[in-house]
Amino acid sequence: MRLAEPAWLLLIGLAALPLLHALGRPKAPWPTLGGFARVRSTWRTRVRHLPVALRVLAIVCLAVAIARPQAIAGSTRIAGQGVAIVVALDQSSSMKAEDFDSVRGRVSRLDAAKETLARFVSGRADDPIGLVVFANYPFLRSPTTLDHTFLLGTIESLKTASPSDDGTNIGDAMAWALGALKETTTRRKVLVLLTDGRNQPAVSHPLDPLATAKLARELGVTVHTIAIGQAGGVIQLPEESTKLPITSEVAGPDVALLEKIAETGGGRAFRATDAHMLDDVFNTIDRIEKSPVRGTIQTRYRELFGPWVAVALALFVTDRLLSGGKLARLP
Repeated sequence: MRLAEPAWLLLIGLAALPLLHALGRPKAPWPTLGGFARVRSTWRTRVRHLPVALRVLAIVCLAVAIARPQAIAGSTRIAGQGVAIVVALDQSSSMKAEDFDSVRGRVSRLDAAKETLARFVSGRADDPIGLVVFANYPFLRSPTTLDHTFLLGTIESLKTASPSDDGTNIGDAMAWALGALKETTTRRKVLVLLTDGRNQPAVSHPLDPLATAKLARELGVTVHTIAIGQAGGVIQLPEESTKLPITSEVAGPDVALLEKIAETGGGRAFRATDAHMLDDVFNTIDRIEKSPVRGTIQTRYRELFGPWVAVALALFVTDRLLSGGKLARLP
């Protein structure tokens, strides 16, 4: 618990007023029973000072209430001046290939990428991070954001592209990622391209990945590339006429192209053929792209003055009832 305005605790000094009033109250002389046997005390004599004590406690409670006691109700990250990062993640059908060794056994390339990316995002709380997914067409799944809870949920929901969207359009995906980075105000901006395929877009007038990498460098964006998987991976795809699953072998990533993209974009090219290597890649990127400035956290507080006010009122009411009843004093 904290006090939002602790200076108001000085009002506790007023708690001495009921005591001073009771001590300074004029007393009329009354006949005494001196010389007679001592009379047994009654409950009235034992609690005759209770109203004064109640007044003292009521003043203390009111002073605490005015000082606004609060409890932490949560926190929200509202600003970050770290590294703006957009990940362009391949979700073409080849990402279904289950050729990645992990602690859970063999997993698909997409599942391994999702798990590793989620850990990467969780470790960079001060960095605005966005996500572009692509196959034949790119799509901005999340703009750069500090709401990493939303981003992690988005990553968890990713699936491979439908057959109608199958393809690998690297140039257009990079352009969409650059568009997301353009909206950020951080000085350091990074694009991470993760793909297991070759640049084979089935669209008219696709952008050249190397030209896009050159544009990224002109815009001050660093481009890192990650080639995952290897040639010979196998996936199950439905056959067009019978809709029965057939086994299809997938080509490996175009490592030479990804190296040229990274070189042109001023970044580094990485290769990962299993989950452990992919973890190492993202750990390396995490070390390279360190946040220069911490973010700002807004803490939310829950007001707790209500119970203190209620107790003070109850004490005052009890005092008035006792003082006006059997504990009434004259004059």
